[in-house]
Amino acid sequence: MNKPSIMLSMLTIMLISGCGEKSRDMSMLKQQGIAAYEAKNFMQAINLCREGLKAEPSDRDFLYYLGVSYAEMDLFDSAMVYIRRAKVLYPRDRDINKQLVQLCPRFKDYDCALRAIAVLIATGDNEKMYWPQLADLNYRVGNLILAVQYYKLALADNPKIANYYLYLSVALGRLGKYDEAIKYLEQSIERFGPNEESYANMGTMYINLRRFDKAEECFRSSLALNPDNISIWINLANILTMSDDREKKLEGLEIYKKYRAQTPAMYNLDSLVPALESELGL
Repeated sequence: MNKPSIMLSMLTIMLISGCGEKSRDMSMLKQQGIAAYEAKNFMQAINLCREGLKAEPSDRDFLYYLGVSYAEMDLFDSAMVYIRRAKVLYPRDRDINKQLVQLCPRFKDYDCALRAIAVLIATGDNEKMYWPQLADLNYRVGNLILAVQYYKLALADNPKIANYYLYLSVALGRLGKYDEAIKYLEQSIERFGPNEESYANMGTMYINLRRFDKAEECFRSSLALNPDNISIWINLANILTMSDDREKKLEGLEIYKKYRAQTPAMYNLDSLVPALESELGL
């Protein structure tokens, strides 16, 4: 009379035992995968974690260590697949978001990186740690006002980094704040010495302000530091040929002719040169 209940009890014990064994197997597999990653045996870690995911497709550690192992092998497409999946399941996990801060810009997904930084700040990091990255990422997604704000914070915090002056000036220029952009470029030259890129950017700002004499001066200063920069030569020629001074027009024409073969078609030198020769009666 009691046989059915005895058999049921035995079946229950077997099921419990089976679940426990599976759990132990997964735990051991996970430990082995993490150990392989820490020992820099990334291919082994990948194989172990992939095996684990077959049984536990939502497991945080299998997803994370699979992703970071792929990243260590420079297989960034695969790394992104698993780190993104982990992010969906564990959106506020700090290690997962740290990986996204590194991976997302590789795929030009700057919004993804910004969202990951927001999580890291919300979960305890000081925003100051990310000022340079926030400036760059916001610039790349077109949030120019925020980019300027963060570049200014980064520059105030560490005025010894020359690129901050340059990047800030470019962002200000895109906002149409040319005078302010020039101010930071002048500060950069004063602090770090003459720089071809600073002079070139300053020349561009002066063009937008229609101060062509100052633009010419800046382009010449840039070329004095690097006479091999063809794009700056063409910019200088553009300024010179806009002048009412015949000598400057002739100088601009000679620059066009000198660099004509090396200049991209978008500059239309094949049309500009004969038109300018005709204008000058040559």
